[in-house]
Amino acid sequence: MRGWVSLLVVGVTVLAAVAVVAAAVRTQPATAATGSVAFDLMGDLPADAPRAAPPARAASSIRFPYEAQREWLALPTTNHWEGRRGVAIEYVVIHYTDISYARTLRAFNTRSSDVSAHYVVRGDGHIAQLVGEADTAWHSGNYLFNLNSIGIELELDKLTNPIFREEQYYAAAALTCDAAARWGFPLDRAHVLGHNEIPASTHTDPGRTWNWPHFMWLLSLCAPPNAATVRAAFVSQTPYPVVAPNELGAVTIVLRNTGGTAWRKGSAQEARLAVAGNDGRLAFLGEGWLASDRPAVQAEEIVPPGGTATFTFAVKGVLAGT
Repeated sequence: MRGWVSLLVVGVTVLAAVAVVAAAVRTQPATAATGSVAFDLMGDLPADAPRAAPPARAASSIRFPYEAQREWLALPTTNHWEGRRGVAIEYVVIHYTDISYARTLRAFNTRSSDVSAHYVVRGDGHIAQLVGEADTAWHSGNYLFNLNSIGIELELDKLTNPIFREEQYYAAAALTCDAAARWGFPLDRAHVLGHNEIPASTHTDPGRTWNWPHFMWLLSLCAPPNAATVRAAFVSQTPYPVVAPNELGAVTIVLRNTGGTAWRKGSAQEARLAVAGNDGRLAFLGEGWLASDRPAVQAEEIVPPGGTATFTFAVKGVLAGT
Protein backbone atom coordinates (compact mmCIF):
# COMPACT_ATOMS: atom_id res chain seq x y z
CA MET A 1 0.00 0.00 0.00
CA ARG A 2 2.93 2.38 -0.47
CA GLY A 3 1.15 4.25 -3.25
CA TRP A 4 -1.90 4.86 -1.04
CA VAL A 5 0.33 5.88 1.84
CA SER A 6 1.99 8.55 -0.28
CA LEU A 7 -1.42 10.02 -0.98
CA LEU A 8 -2.13 10.03 2.74
CA VAL A 9 1.10 11.96 3.33
CA VAL A 10 0.09 14.58 0.78
CA GLY A 11 -3.44 14.74 2.15
CA VAL A 12 -2.35 15.31 5.75
CA THR A 13 0.27 17.84 4.73
CA VAL A 14 -2.19 20.06 2.88
CA LEU A 15 -4.42 20.22 5.95
CA ALA A 16 -2.21 23.02 7.14
CA ALA A 17 -3.35 25.11 4.21
CA VAL A 18 -7.02 24.27 3.82
CA ALA A 19 -8.19 22.40 6.82
CA VAL A 20 -10.44 23.85 9.48
CA VAL A 21 -14.00 24.98 9.08
CA ALA A 22 -15.87 26.49 12.02
CA ALA A 23 -19.26 25.18 13.07
CA ALA A 24 -22.33 27.14 12.04
CA VAL A 25 -22.42 30.54 13.66
CA ARG A 26 -25.30 31.22 16.04
CA THR A 27 -28.21 33.12 14.58
CA GLN A 28 -27.53 36.86 14.71
CA PRO A 29 -29.26 40.00 13.48
CA ALA A 30 -28.28 41.31 10.07
CA THR A 31 -25.79 43.74 11.57
CA ALA A 32 -23.53 40.92 12.78
CA ALA A 33 -21.07 38.93 10.67
CA THR A 34 -22.35 35.41 10.07
CA GLY A 35 -21.46 32.24 8.19
CA SER A 36 -18.86 29.51 8.29
CA VAL A 37 -15.30 30.66 8.89
CA ALA A 38 -12.23 29.04 7.36
CA PHE A 39 -9.11 29.04 9.54
CA ASP A 40 -5.96 30.34 7.86
CA LEU A 41 -3.12 28.01 8.83
CA MET A 42 -0.52 29.15 6.30
CA GLY A 43 1.52 31.39 8.57
CA ASP A 44 4.11 30.45 11.19
CA LEU A 45 2.83 29.49 14.60
CA PRO A 46 2.64 32.72 16.63
CA ALA A 47 3.72 32.98 20.23
CA ASP A 48 0.97 32.51 22.77
CA ALA A 49 -0.86 35.73 23.52
CA PRO A 50 -0.52 36.63 27.21
CA ARG A 51 -3.79 35.76 28.94
CA ALA A 52 -4.68 35.52 32.57
CA ALA A 53 -6.15 32.22 33.64
CA PRO A 54 -9.34 32.57 35.61
CA PRO A 55 -8.68 33.00 39.34
CA ALA A 56 -9.65 30.33 41.81
CA ARG A 57 -13.26 30.82 42.79
CA ALA A 58 -15.96 29.01 44.69
CA ALA A 59 -17.83 26.44 42.65
CA SER A 60 -20.91 27.82 40.95
CA SER A 61 -24.03 25.95 39.88
CA ILE A 62 -24.27 28.21 36.81
CA ARG A 63 -22.98 26.80 33.55
CA PHE A 64 -21.34 29.56 31.52
CA PRO A 65 -21.64 30.65 28.74
CA TYR A 66 -25.40 31.05 28.72
CA GLU A 67 -27.99 33.16 26.96
CA ALA A 68 -28.67 36.32 28.96
CA GLN A 69 -32.26 36.56 30.23
CA ARG A 70 -33.48 40.13 30.64
CA GLU A 71 -36.38 41.60 32.56
CA TRP A 72 -37.70 44.47 30.46
CA LEU A 73 -38.32 47.51 32.67
CA ALA A 74 -38.54 50.25 30.08
CA LEU A 75 -37.97 53.80 31.23
CA PRO A 76 -40.51 56.48 30.39
CA THR A 77 -39.49 58.92 27.67
CA THR A 78 -37.17 60.73 30.08
CA ASN A 79 -33.47 60.08 30.83
CA HIS A 80 -32.60 58.70 27.40
CA TRP A 81 -32.82 59.55 23.70
CA GLU A 82 -34.59 57.52 21.09
CA GLY A 83 -32.18 56.25 18.46
CA ARG A 84 -28.43 56.77 18.11
CA ARG A 85 -28.50 59.82 15.79
CA GLY A 86 -26.70 57.87 13.09
CA VAL A 87 -23.76 56.84 15.30
CA ALA A 88 -22.58 53.20 15.28
CA ILE A 89 -22.34 51.21 18.52
CA GLU A 90 -18.68 50.41 19.19
CA TYR A 91 -18.24 50.08 22.96
CA VAL A 92 -19.55 48.58 26.16
CA VAL A 93 -18.98 50.60 29.33
CA ILE A 94 -18.90 48.86 32.73
CA HIS A 95 -20.14 50.76 35.80
CA TYR A 96 -21.04 50.06 39.40
CA THR A 97 -24.08 51.57 41.05
CA ASP A 98 -22.70 52.59 44.49
CA ILE A 99 -26.30 52.21 45.70
CA SER A 100 -28.70 49.28 45.90
CA TYR A 101 -30.37 47.74 42.87
CA ALA A 102 -33.79 49.06 43.94
CA ARG A 103 -32.51 52.60 44.49
CA THR A 104 -30.74 52.48 41.12
CA LEU A 105 -33.98 51.65 39.34
CA ARG A 106 -35.73 54.53 41.14
CA ALA A 107 -32.92 56.93 40.23
CA PHE A 108 -33.07 55.98 36.57
CA ASN A 109 -36.82 56.64 36.62
CA THR A 110 -36.39 60.08 38.18
CA ARG A 111 -36.16 62.85 35.58
CA SER A 112 -34.00 65.11 37.75
CA SER A 113 -31.26 62.47 38.02
CA ASP A 114 -30.34 62.83 34.32
CA VAL A 115 -28.85 59.34 34.34
CA SER A 116 -29.70 55.88 33.01
CA ALA A 117 -28.10 52.73 31.63
CA HIS A 118 -29.17 50.05 29.21
CA TYR A 119 -28.79 47.29 31.80
CA VAL A 120 -28.61 46.93 35.58
CA VAL A 121 -27.24 43.67 36.97
CA ARG A 122 -28.38 42.81 40.47
CA GLY A 123 -26.04 41.09 42.93
CA ASP A 124 -27.53 37.68 42.15
CA GLY A 125 -27.02 38.15 38.40
CA HIS A 126 -30.59 39.16 37.56
CA ILE A 127 -30.63 41.53 34.56
CA ALA A 128 -32.98 44.48 34.16
CA GLN A 129 -33.07 46.19 30.78
CA LEU A 130 -34.23 49.78 30.98
CA VAL A 131 -33.21 51.18 27.59
CA GLY A 132 -33.17 49.38 24.26
CA GLU A 133 -29.74 48.97 22.70
CA ALA A 134 -30.90 50.89 19.63
CA ASP A 135 -31.57 53.88 21.89
CA THR A 136 -29.15 56.11 23.80
CA ALA A 137 -28.81 55.83 27.57
CA TRP A 138 -27.22 58.60 29.64
CA HIS A 139 -24.53 56.64 31.41
CA SER A 140 -21.03 57.75 30.46
CA GLY A 141 -21.03 61.49 31.12
CA ASN A 142 -19.73 61.98 27.58
CA TYR A 143 -22.08 62.91 24.73
CA LEU A 144 -20.29 60.91 22.01
CA PHE A 145 -19.76 57.85 24.20
CA ASN A 146 -23.40 57.88 25.18
CA LEU A 147 -24.23 57.67 21.48
CA ASN A 148 -21.78 54.91 20.56
CA SER A 149 -21.81 52.67 23.64
CA ILE A 150 -23.94 50.35 25.75
CA GLY A 151 -23.92 50.94 29.50
CA ILE A 152 -24.00 48.08 32.01
CA GLU A 153 -24.44 48.96 35.70
CA LEU A 154 -23.56 46.35 38.30
CA GLU A 155 -25.01 46.56 41.78
CA LEU A 156 -22.26 47.34 44.29
CA ASP A 157 -23.58 48.61 47.60
CA LYS A 158 -22.16 48.34 51.12
CA LEU A 159 -25.37 46.84 52.48
CA THR A 160 -27.08 44.90 49.70
CA ASN A 161 -24.11 43.67 47.66
CA PRO A 162 -20.67 44.71 48.97
CA ILE A 163 -18.60 42.72 46.43
CA PHE A 164 -18.83 41.83 42.76
CA ARG A 165 -20.23 38.31 42.57
CA GLU A 166 -19.52 35.65 39.98
CA GLU A 167 -23.14 35.77 38.87
CA GLN A 168 -22.63 39.43 37.97
CA TYR A 169 -19.50 38.66 35.95
CA TYR A 170 -21.41 35.98 34.05
CA ALA A 171 -24.40 38.23 33.37
CA ALA A 172 -22.27 41.19 32.25
CA ALA A 173 -20.16 38.92 30.01
CA ALA A 174 -23.25 37.36 28.42
CA LEU A 175 -24.68 40.81 27.70
CA THR A 176 -21.38 42.03 26.27
CA CYS A 177 -20.97 39.01 23.99
CA ASP A 178 -24.55 39.34 22.78
CA ALA A 179 -24.00 43.01 22.00
CA ALA A 180 -20.77 42.27 20.12
CA ALA A 181 -22.58 39.68 17.99
CA ARG A 182 -25.41 42.11 17.32
CA TRP A 183 -23.40 45.23 16.51
CA GLY A 184 -20.08 43.82 15.27
CA PHE A 185 -17.50 45.47 17.56
CA PRO A 186 -14.40 43.60 18.84
CA LEU A 187 -14.27 42.16 22.34
CA ASP A 188 -11.03 43.68 23.53
CA ARG A 189 -10.00 46.26 26.09
CA ALA A 190 -10.09 48.98 23.44
CA HIS A 191 -13.85 48.42 23.10
CA VAL A 192 -14.84 47.10 26.54
CA LEU A 193 -14.20 49.97 28.92
CA GLY A 194 -14.68 51.06 32.49
CA HIS A 195 -16.49 54.30 33.27
CA ASN A 196 -13.18 55.64 34.55
CA GLU A 197 -11.68 55.18 31.06
CA ILE A 198 -14.12 57.47 29.28
CA PRO A 199 -12.41 60.71 28.16
CA ALA A 200 -12.72 63.49 30.76
CA SER A 201 -14.43 61.13 33.21
CA THR A 202 -14.29 62.00 36.91
CA HIS A 203 -15.53 58.54 37.94
CA THR A 204 -13.50 55.63 39.29
CA ASP A 205 -15.88 52.74 38.58
CA PRO A 206 -15.76 49.83 38.16
CA GLY A 207 -12.87 50.32 40.57
CA ARG A 208 -9.93 48.27 41.80
CA THR A 209 -12.04 45.31 42.94
CA TRP A 210 -13.35 44.67 39.43
CA ASN A 211 -11.34 41.78 37.98
CA TRP A 212 -10.63 42.78 34.39
CA PRO A 213 -8.50 39.69 33.49
CA HIS A 214 -11.26 37.39 34.71
CA PHE A 215 -13.96 39.33 32.87
CA MET A 216 -12.00 39.31 29.60
CA TRP A 217 -11.44 35.58 30.07
CA LEU A 218 -15.19 35.08 30.29
CA LEU A 219 -15.68 37.15 27.14
CA SER A 220 -13.32 34.82 25.28
CA LEU A 221 -15.62 31.93 26.20
CA CYS A 222 -18.72 33.52 24.69
CA ALA A 223 -17.25 35.74 21.94
CA PRO A 224 -19.22 35.26 18.70
CA PRO A 225 -17.34 33.12 16.15
CA ASN A 226 -16.70 35.16 13.02
CA ALA A 227 -13.90 36.13 10.66
CA ALA A 228 -12.37 38.43 13.28
CA THR A 229 -12.34 35.97 16.20
CA VAL A 230 -11.73 32.54 14.63
CA ARG A 231 -8.07 31.66 13.97
CA ALA A 232 -5.98 28.51 14.21
CA ALA A 233 -2.39 27.41 13.69
CA PHE A 234 -0.98 23.96 12.96
CA VAL A 235 0.89 22.39 15.90
CA SER A 236 1.54 18.72 15.15
CA GLN A 237 0.34 15.51 13.56
CA THR A 238 0.88 11.81 14.14
CA PRO A 239 3.37 9.90 11.96
CA TYR A 240 1.94 8.78 8.64
CA PRO A 241 0.29 5.38 9.07
CA VAL A 242 0.94 2.45 6.75
CA VAL A 243 -2.50 1.07 5.92
CA ALA A 244 -3.18 -2.30 4.29
CA PRO A 245 -6.15 -2.67 1.92
CA ASN A 246 -9.48 -2.42 3.74
CA GLU A 247 -7.83 -1.66 7.08
CA LEU A 248 -8.03 1.52 9.13
CA GLY A 249 -5.26 3.87 10.16
CA ALA A 250 -5.67 6.52 12.85
CA VAL A 251 -4.54 10.10 12.21
CA THR A 252 -4.38 12.80 14.90
CA ILE A 253 -3.82 16.48 14.21
CA VAL A 254 -3.33 19.17 16.86
CA LEU A 255 -4.22 22.82 16.26
CA ARG A 256 -3.76 25.86 18.47
CA ASN A 257 -6.60 28.32 18.98
CA THR A 258 -4.97 31.64 18.06
CA GLY A 259 -8.22 33.57 17.78
CA GLY A 260 -10.35 35.52 20.19
CA THR A 261 -13.12 33.02 20.93
CA ALA A 262 -13.13 29.67 22.67
CA TRP A 263 -13.95 26.45 20.82
CA ARG A 264 -16.74 24.66 22.71
CA LYS A 265 -17.67 21.12 21.79
CA GLY A 266 -21.32 20.57 20.98
CA SER A 267 -22.07 24.27 20.54
CA ALA A 268 -22.12 26.85 17.77
CA GLN A 269 -18.44 27.47 18.67
CA GLU A 270 -17.37 23.86 18.05
CA ALA A 271 -14.22 23.51 15.92
CA ARG A 272 -14.39 21.01 13.07
CA LEU A 273 -11.57 19.84 10.84
CA ALA A 274 -12.09 19.10 7.15
CA VAL A 275 -10.24 19.15 3.85
CA ALA A 276 -11.85 21.50 1.37
CA GLY A 277 -12.73 19.87 -1.93
CA ASN A 278 -12.40 16.26 -0.79
CA ASP A 279 -14.98 13.95 -2.33
CA GLY A 280 -15.71 10.61 -0.69
CA ARG A 281 -16.57 9.13 -4.08
CA LEU A 282 -12.88 9.19 -5.04
CA ALA A 283 -11.61 5.65 -4.53
CA PHE A 284 -8.18 6.60 -3.22
CA LEU A 285 -9.67 8.60 -0.36
CA GLY A 286 -11.45 5.55 0.93
CA GLU A 287 -13.51 5.61 4.09
CA GLY A 288 -13.07 8.20 6.82
CA TRP A 289 -11.10 10.83 4.93
CA LEU A 290 -12.09 14.31 6.04
CA ALA A 291 -14.50 16.21 3.82
CA SER A 292 -16.90 19.06 4.38
CA ASP A 293 -19.74 16.62 5.03
CA ARG A 294 -17.70 14.39 7.39
CA PRO A 295 -15.42 16.57 9.52
CA ALA A 296 -13.45 15.58 12.62
CA VAL A 297 -14.59 17.32 15.80
CA GLN A 298 -12.42 18.65 18.62
CA ALA A 299 -11.88 16.07 21.38
CA GLU A 300 -11.75 18.58 24.21
CA GLU A 301 -14.88 20.04 25.80
CA ILE A 302 -13.51 23.57 25.63
CA VAL A 303 -10.40 25.07 24.04
CA PRO A 304 -9.80 28.67 25.14
CA PRO A 305 -7.71 31.10 23.11
CA GLY A 306 -4.10 29.96 23.35
CA GLY A 307 -5.12 26.34 24.02
CA THR A 308 -4.77 23.34 21.72
CA ALA A 309 -7.40 21.04 20.24
CA THR A 310 -7.01 17.42 19.16
CA PHE A 311 -8.74 16.03 16.06
CA THR A 312 -8.55 12.27 15.51
CA PHE A 313 -10.01 10.35 12.59
CA ALA A 314 -9.53 6.97 10.93
CA VAL A 315 -8.81 6.52 7.24
CA LYS A 316 -9.28 3.38 5.20
CA GLY A 317 -7.52 2.22 2.04
CA VAL A 318 -9.91 0.37 -0.21
CA LEU A 319 -7.89 -0.26 -3.39
CA ALA A 320 -4.45 -1.79 -3.60
CA GLY A 321 -1.90 0.40 -5.33
CA THR A 322 -3.80 3.66 -4.86
